[in-house]
Amino acid sequence: MKPGRFKVLWLLMLTASLSGCPSTTGLKQTADADAAQTSSGIFACESSYREQRFMDAAADMGVSSPDAGELYVISGGARSDVVTGFAPAQDRGSTVKRALAAVAGKPDLNAFYVEVDIQNLGGLNNELGHSKADSVFARMTAIAERHIQGLESDSCSFRHGGDEFSFVVIGPGATKAEIEAALAQADTEIREYIADQGLSEIPHPKHPGDRSKQGAGIIFAVSRIGGQETVEEVYGAADKIVEARKSQ
Repeated sequence: MKPGRFKVLWLLMLTASLSGCPSTTGLKQTADADAAQTSSGIFACESSYREQRFMDAAADMGVSSPDAGELYVISGGARSDVVTGFAPAQDRGSTVKRALAAVAGKPDLNAFYVEVDIQNLGGLNNELGHSKADSVFARMTAIAERHIQGLESDSCSFRHGGDEFSFVVIGPGATKAEIEAALAQADTEIREYIADQGLSEIPHPKHPGDRSKQGAGIIFAVSRIGGQETVEEVYGAADKIVEARKSQ
């Protein structure tokens, strides 16, 4: 039996309240967005948390799982970034906030915010055009995500800027050193991919003639989520490192 009109409206309103009334512009609808982003089961990404609350509310109202799943997709709750498949910017802050709460007073649980910047995306756009550059961008982000997901910790992935994306990594064994090592390996693989595509000598629009800025790779920073910071402080710590590395 299909859910009644009242139930449909109430569930759609619930999703809007959970997700901040998201716009679907530039987003794709996926029934299983971010479903595989966690591994140890300690921490759920905002998308998973939002979907579970929706499905629990639907079940309490007597709505079947298939109908609830269909409504959830229609509502826009299962949204993700078109290019990367990562969760959109709206989910980043709420996930970091919940990570702060999760680790507060728990010395055995470690959490980190990881900010990543694509080096010379402007050059890729100039050389390839936006459509082909998006394909390269998607491959680069997928490589970075694979290395992060190879860690024995939960992780969530976000696209929150033209050339920026980020991760939240949380788990009892998570360390800054292993995350940085994973991203260094990702950067090596990315630069090998860029070389294979014949893109290593693409000039940087802001640094013409500087061979050290040619091609593309990633610049990253890892900041600890200790439980006492604000979301802005977590962002700020990573931003400062990324900006310093960009100027090197």
